[in-house]
Amino acid sequence: MNLHHVKTIILPFIRQSYDWLFMLIAPPYCMACKRFLSKRDVFCADCARLIKPIVSHDLKVTDLLTVKVFAVGTYTDPLRFLILAKSWSNSVASRQLGQLMWEMTYIRNVPFDVIVPIPLHWMRYSWRGYNQSEEMARELARRCDKPVANLLKRVRYAPFQSAVSPEKRVENVKDVFLLRMLKEERAQYVGKHILLVDDLLTSGATVRAAAKELNKLKPASITIIVAARVT
Repeated sequence: MNLHHVKTIILPFIRQSYDWLFMLIAPPYCMACKRFLSKRDVFCADCARLIKPIVSHDLKVTDLLTVKVFAVGTYTDPLRFLILAKSWSNSVASRQLGQLMWEMTYIRNVPFDVIVPIPLHWMRYSWRGYNQSEEMARELARRCDKPVANLLKRVRYAPFQSAVSPEKRVENVKDVFLLRMLKEERAQYVGKHILLVDDLLTSGATVRAAAKELNKLKPASITIIVAARVT
């Protein structure tokens, strides 16, 4: 049997057999209602319809910098369920949020050169075992073939924003992020388009603080993508 027969007959058979076996071992199901699905997807059609779309938002970072924020939808179920899955270290849910970001927002039509996740403090990372924003960023990168760069580090442990009153959230994340590269390494990001990734936007204080620090790189633009936004 020549190489042509292998490519046209054997390989498709192997792929089909693998897909069938994977469906048998790990059948797809809706992450919200747990209903089994005929094809691998995040939600069934009924649960997907519960997602409430939301228009993009202009977030003022400084007097000279305003950035566009895209979100899959409002912070309601079933999106809320996937976001809260980080509480029990469900990294699969984080990757599915990245999938929804790509499939259900305008972000695929926005120019960007590098994807930057909001970092966790090392203590919180150690407890959870992964960074939800980084998992979402890597899923986006897999779909658009752009690099993920951990350009920021969180230098201070702070309470969750949800545990802080709205009027104290800006202070809670003040000076919490720093660029993690040497000054001589920053030149490679001058004039680049940066996509900043986080799971949830409430007051905007966290992504505003991160974007303010990233702006020191003198990028051409900063765009923010989140899974959900509180209206």
